[in-house]
Amino acid sequence: MDGIVLIDGGCRFCRFSSKLLKRMVVGNLSIIPETAFTEFTLPEIDSIKWVVGTDVYVKSDAISRILAFSHWYFQPLRLVFLLPTRFLDKGYDWVAQNRLFWGKSAEDCAI
Repeated sequence: MDGIVLIDGGCRFCRFSSKLLKRMVVGNLSIIPETAFTEFTLPEIDSIKWVVGTDVYVKSDAISRILAFSHWYFQPLRLVFLLPTRFLDKGYDWVAQNRLFWGKSAEDCAI
């Protein structure tokens, strides 16, 4: 599988999300902290990033592209990504802003 998933840090929510993505995807998914990526300058966006070559995808676009490599039984989730990107990114931002509710504690979050 080509590409690397970049996450913002080692907080509980990021670790949980990383483990979930690894279970969903067929093959080996490379997930590293964004701070460990040094190949080129990344956009200044607090988001999951999917790096393929020199292309960087963020927020819902990154998740949509990662799900393309998921097991067949997760493929129906891709139907959600038929919604407009603006709407999906607002949903992504809402989850990120409410990450304390989702199990991320403020002291171990890099953001």
